[in-house]
Amino acid sequence: MANSSLPGEVWNEVTTSLSAYVTPNVQTARDLAVKVISVIVGTVGVLDNLFVIIILILFTKIAHKVSLCM
Repeated sequence: MANSSLPGEVWNEVTTSLSAYVTPNVQTARDLAVKVISVIVGTVGVLDNLFVIIILILFTKIAHKVSLCM
């Protein structure tokens, strides 16, 4: 390449040389890991929201009992 000092050309050279080292098995494993992590994060988020709803319900029940005693 006569003009390989341009940033775009250098980046193309780097990504082309890196793609030669990455096998399809590594890409599949990476995709699977991302899916598993996203499922875990989503599940934790849903459980956290359910926990907040349960605490809110318990709080309203306790507040109602306290207001009846007064």
